[in-house]
Amino acid sequence: MNSVFLPMLAGHLIADFWLQPESWVAHKKENGIKSSKMLLHVVIVSILPLLFTFRLNLWWFVPVIFVTHLLIDFFKTKLKDNIVAFLADQLSHVLVLWILAWRGTDAEIQQNAVVFWIYVCGFVLITNPIGIFIGKFLNVLISGKNTLAKTDVSGWIGIFERILILIFIITGQFSGIGFLIAAKSVFRFNEAKEDGNKKAEYFLLGTLISFTLAIIVGLGILKLKELLCSN
Repeated sequence: MNSVFLPMLAGHLIADFWLQPESWVAHKKENGIKSSKMLLHVVIVSILPLLFTFRLNLWWFVPVIFVTHLLIDFFKTKLKDNIVAFLADQLSHVLVLWILAWRGTDAEIQQNAVVFWIYVCGFVLITNPIGIFIGKFLNVLISGKNTLAKTDVSGWIGIFERILILIFIITGQFSGIGFLIAAKSVFRFNEAKEDGNKKAEYFLLGTLISFTLAIIVGLGILKLKELLCSN
């Protein structure tokens, strides 16, 4: 875990999700390889992982990430926008980073910095990346999805829910998760039920998936810390 993979992964997640507006994604889909937004995005997502390693001697990572990310994003624009394309896209990007970190260099980060990067990756992962995954997953399971799209407010509520869950798990306050579930049920499910069973199902299933993934990420962070301490 002392490789430069974790800071590179954090840089990728931030650049690919936090620093890429939806308007850029739409522009990429419409214009393909000719999209100026695609080129700008690829430049950002190529540089940020390197900057997070604090190893400027690994400068050659930038052109490798640039070319591979550009090709992967270009092929993604040719695919249908669904959960399979989303997962294939992200796994391809992460695989490139893994190969560079584990085969392209023997550079390492300090052990006390590993925990920091585990936290960064975990907290970034439960925001937009998991939110997008949940939306695409629900589109597969629930028919009539076009009329059930989440609003921006709903998306932000989900993000803060997962952040709170992660904080509860890291601090050992597991009872807080139960309180959060109860509060969400009271304020959101009853409201959704008034608009019809389909919307109630959508919010309930989305909440359960969101909570489950946040708990998995939280437990994963604790496990990684345990493995780190045991070494």
